Amino acid sequence: MPSFAAAFRRLWQPRKGLFWLMLGFQALSSALVLFVQIHEPPPGMRLALGLLALTNTLLSWWLALRLWREEAPTGVAP
Repeated sequence: MPSFAAAFRRLWQPRKGLFWLMLGFQALSSALVLFVQIHEPPPGMRLALGLLALTNTLLSWWLALRLWREEAPTGVAP
């Protein structure tokens, strides 16, 4: 079983676009949920924003799994 540092290095890859896309999807999901909680939109809009937030979260998890399954970068300090 890999150590926590090795597992963290697999996810923390700021030189890859997938890493930033994953963070962007997570930030957008958080912003959508915050908007829904603060402004309390009508039910139809709430449903649409909730589905969009869930979709962003699932895409973010999928990108995280792709980064996790790749080889850990070598020669990079954590």
